[in-house]
Amino acid sequence: MSLAKKFLNIGIAALLAVPLQSQPIKDSTYLNALKLNSAALMFKNASLLYERGLNDHWSLLIGGGLKWGGKIPKAIGLGDFVITSNNRGLRGFSVTPEARYYFNFCECGGTRTGFYTGLYSRMTKFYGDLRFNYWNGSEYIDVGGSARMREMGIGLQLGYQFIFKERFVVDLMFAGPRTSRQQMRFKLDSDYAAELIPAIEEEINKRLEWWGMDPISIPVSADAEVNFGFNNFRYAIAIGYLF
Repeated sequence: MSLAKKFLNIGIAALLAVPLQSQPIKDSTYLNALKLNSAALMFKNASLLYERGLNDHWSLLIGGGLKWGGKIPKAIGLGDFVITSNNRGLRGFSVTPEARYYFNFCECGGTRTGFYTGLYSRMTKFYGDLRFNYWNGSEYIDVGGSARMREMGIGLQLGYQFIFKERFVVDLMFAGPRTSRQQMRFKLDSDYAAELIPAIEEEINKRLEWWGMDPISIPVSADAEVNFGFNNFRYAIAIGYLF
């Protein structure tokens, strides 16, 4: 078992040990919060989070993200490859449901504040038309293609939330390790598939080995698909409004 999975399992066990019962909220003026993930905007990803308070300590959240461009993630910036996208970059969406427990509840109109922990799930789908520029040892080979990426994951969230000016909230999600199941699909120029697919497989396995995860094997095909486990991380600074 990898170090990330061990950490995640310990965190989940600790969270489940927290009492599920709590006193009802005495002042239910502000049970809801709508937040904008400001950090996501730097990566051309519009991400909104809605939080609903259940009692003094527990809340449920649902997050939705829409990606309209941006650079290729480092996870697929592979070794001797220079991977670029068209003008629109990668596009796609994400959904992130979450359950939180706040340790330091403040009597702030029924709004949860202070340090918290929680469990979250992450579901994403990205796609884009790509150019694969591969160094074969003597020259760069320019290959047209596309990629589709899907993720299903579960993680542990740690953070701190505070209120200012009565109705505004800042949510510091500073640690969110997760373990995921990834699906990647490549469509390549068939003339170069036999050369590129083994190189892509080798570079992905280097990253999986670094995380202590099992290697993968990609069938040599112009329309190749691979599924594998991968450890990832979530962080954000969200600013929102209470209502």
